[in-house]
Amino acid sequence: MTAPSQPPPQAGRSLLSDAWRRLKRNRLALAGLVFIGLVAAGGYGAPLWARWITHFEPEHDAAEFLKYQPPGTRARVSVFPTYDGDPAAFDVIDLDGDGYITCHRVPTPNVLPVGFKQLEELSPTLYRAALARWDALDARLGVKRVLSLVVGRLECPELEVGVRVTAFLENLVTTYDKARGAAAPVPGVAARDGYVTWAEFPHDDAALAPHLRGYGLSGPAAFRALDADRDHILTLAELTERSRYFAYQTLGAEGLSFERFVVGHDTDRDLRISRAEFPGAPELHTMAFGSDSAGRDVLTRLLYGARLSISVGLLATLVSLLIGVTWGAVAGYVGGRTDEIMMRIVDMLYGLPFMFLVILLMVMFGHSVIVLFIALGAVQWLSMARVVRGQVMSLKHQEFVEAARAIGASNTAIVFRHLVRNVVGPVVVYSTLLVPAVIMEEAFLSFLGLLGDEISWGKMISEALETWQNNPGSYPWLIVAPGAALALTLFAMNFLGDGARDAIDVKQ
Repeated sequence: MTAPSQPPPQAGRSLLSDAWRRLKRNRLALAGLVFIGLVAAGGYGAPLWARWITHFEPEHDAAEFLKYQPPGTRARVSVFPTYDGDPAAFDVIDLDGDGYITCHRVPTPNVLPVGFKQLEELSPTLYRAALARWDALDARLGVKRVLSLVVGRLECPELEVGVRVTAFLENLVTTYDKARGAAAPVPGVAARDGYVTWAEFPHDDAALAPHLRGYGLSGPAAFRALDADRDHILTLAELTERSRYFAYQTLGAEGLSFERFVVGHDTDRDLRISRAEFPGAPELHTMAFGSDSAGRDVLTRLLYGARLSISVGLLATLVSLLIGVTWGAVAGYVGGRTDEIMMRIVDMLYGLPFMFLVILLMVMFGHSVIVLFIALGAVQWLSMARVVRGQVMSLKHQEFVEAARAIGASNTAIVFRHLVRNVVGPVVVYSTLLVPAVIMEEAFLSFLGLLGDEISWGKMISEALETWQNNPGSYPWLIVAPGAALALTLFAMNFLGDGARDAIDVKQ
């Protein structure tokens, strides 16, 4: 008779794997973890999403005609433009009909190599010697003309006409919308309805600025060409669609220019764009969450604001962990008079209004994000110190601590290599609950305007509230978008914190 076969040995599970298994069973906590991951990816990848997804910059692309546009508005971008590839728009830009969009460089006079001006201030003698060598080199090789052309300004007469036409079309509603309905405008009276009728449209070139005359921008033919849906009114959407056929300027460090367009598509480097090189008309991109009071894309600003909120939450919590864990562990392990003094300091700090301390620190040391990290972390460690102290006091007489002393371990090694390791569960749980509190405090400080020009959800809510107070009931998307993002992030953080507590603390 054969002996019954023994079951195969089963691999043991670590405490971390057990906690992860319990956390996965908590659907709300898992959903919170996924949402926080998406928010972090959106925030830290904001420059990439702005470049390839939204195509808007958080501070650029602001224009008068784009103010307070509702979600779904399509607009042209001047920082990250894309083109539709249709060469039919070439004839619109090629005003002289020669088959090329011709540009040329205007030389900049009296150009000197980099560093010459600084050298003149530091050592006039060396500056005169260097200038003499520069003049001698120019006499032999003509380098001054080459350098002046390289750094010179690029002029494209046909594209410059397009700039004027684009500005005219994009601002047509704000300029000529003076009456409601089909009524004729009354001088001195502005009754806007958001679109332009034939009664408001310029009937001839005499009604246009001198630099816009002669391009067919007035009269019934121009009105019919702009009225794409034939409803006898010109809306912002129609004018934006028409204006893109003239808009080839991009926004650079020195303002609007054609440099990026010409350099990017002039493949043979002759400063002429042929029909074969022409990329088509600039595409329009959708403002999924609308625009704000400065014409900026709300979705792009939400992504950049997420980066600040998540960074402040994580780094300020890390600062509070470093201070609180160290303080509580030392107080709990040493005990006696040292413990009394350290915890009385904690009690005194508890009695102070911590938000007032944060504001005071930011006023004293500047309105920077680094100061915010340190200030929030420096006032959030008190509860962490108490939690760690209690845990250390309950563990410092355990057998593993006595064994560490018996083999000659130092007090520092016992505290940080043995005791702190065994209180990591409560520390992790408290940290997950501390992050949303810090994010909420950052939003409050941003709401008060203590972060300067930094983009954050709190600042967006503050700007939206100001708009709401001036125009009650108007532009609700400005406050709904950042408010919903902040609320959902806080909910997700709290769900994750509750789930982490239940997963780590098995006694619950």
